[in-house]
Amino acid sequence: MNNLIKKEFKLSAHILSYLFILFGFITLVPGYPILVGVFFSCLGIFQSFQSYRESNDIAYSILLPVSKKSIVEAKFIFVCCIELLTTIIMLILTLLRMTILRSVDVYINNALMTANLIFIAYALLIYGLFNYIFVKGFFKTGYYFGKPFILFIIIGFIV
Repeated sequence: MNNLIKKEFKLSAHILSYLFILFGFITLVPGYPILVGVFFSCLGIFQSFQSYRESNDIAYSILLPVSKKSIVEAKFIFVCCIELLTTIIMLILTLLRMTILRSVDVYINNALMTANLIFIAYALLIYGLFNYIFVKGFFKTGYYFGKPFILFIIIGFIV
């Protein structure tokens, strides 16, 4: 199992998954919809799944002497790690905004959602929707990912 997880992080993952973790820093941008960082993180994971399909990573992984369940678990652990790293960045910056930067005028008069613990709860809710709708939808076929991602986008923006 550890070898499959290493394969996900070193070989299979698209570089945008790692780059879009940095969109957690959108939390510090005043007057900007800070939940967009969560959607960018999901978009990076989507790019990894597109890369899986284009490089036949699923077919390659099935040929390895491991169970299909382990393959799905390794990909899901990768998704959760990317989401966790982004959430940790957003949580640290949210706590920074709630404590040290709370008296800064730009953050006080923010017309959009302010960075607080409710913001982190919404981020976790959106990640849960992403995991349930997109990741589950992808692994129904192991190939098609467009419909689940569009469904996630629609439901995610409604939420």
